[in-house]
Amino acid sequence: MVDVFESVSASKETEVKINELLDTRSIFELVFDIVNASGFYNQDENFNLIKALNIDTNGANFEDALFATWVTMGENLNTAKTQEEFNAKFALFVPIILKRMEAINRMSA
Repeated sequence: MVDVFESVSASKETEVKINELLDTRSIFELVFDIVNASGFYNQDENFNLIKALNIDTNGANFEDALFATWVTMGENLNTAKTQEEFNAKFALFVPIILKRMEAINRMSA
């Protein structure tokens, strides 16, 4: 999980670019595979949380939707009081971030 933030924070730019976020896709996919294998996403409570966090971006373009989700994820992660809470919050956002990235990839294909 730290790899995602190190990848993005390595930029010399003051503002994160969409390509920098998209470059973290392989890390998100790996995390998704690990978390999915644990059964975390199959728990009703977690599934319902993911659905609730799947922010409706009403007409926003796909890039804006990814940025909005990324910012919301960061705000939520900053409230974590333990490593376990951080990991769980991050895991909840992984499928949403991947969904946003896939929408951008489909658009550019």
